[in-house]
Amino acid sequence: MKEEKDTFINSTQHKIDDHFFISLLAGTKDERIEILNSLDETERIELATFLLKKIPMIENAEDKMIALWIAGEIKKESLTPVIHNEISHKHGGVRRMVCSALGKIGSVQSVDILHRGLQDVKPQVRQYAAKALKEIGNEKTIRRLNGLLNNPKELPYVRRSYEEAIHAIESRRKDPIERN
Repeated sequence: MKEEKDTFINSTQHKIDDHFFISLLAGTKDERIEILNSLDETERIELATFLLKKIPMIENAEDKMIALWIAGEIKKESLTPVIHNEISHKHGGVRRMVCSALGKIGSVQSVDILHRGLQDVKPQVRQYAAKALKEIGNEKTIRRLNGLLNNPKELPYVRRSYEEAIHAIESRRKDPIERN
């Protein structure tokens, strides 16, 4: 089995299909990173197209979390609509991975979805939403985060994420270099 896995990882071309996807799901994080790094741009686009169809159909929360992680790693903005749809998933880990993936993609189209993540019942989802907003947040984000900082029940690590996001957004505002 190890030899078959090594051949799969070291392959120079990949057929993006269910077999490929299952191999990604079954691999370790390091193996997934290695495989994703080996994809050329055409294969990355094919994988994004595959994920657009596949993510909504995945029922297992662990598999969906990995699929969302993969979506974040390939950083294709075309995936944002399908990722956005998962912000209401019943599993907190899936919602956390939504925020993580959106942060990696970095599209301003995701700000409102990430604002929803700031209101999540799970602290890790709130933390990941704040982290994702560091690069794409706006004035509305700062107001929301300042309001959330006043919650005496908020956990310290989540509060730190809020403060870091506010600082990053404010620093970006003061930076005269236009960032897209």
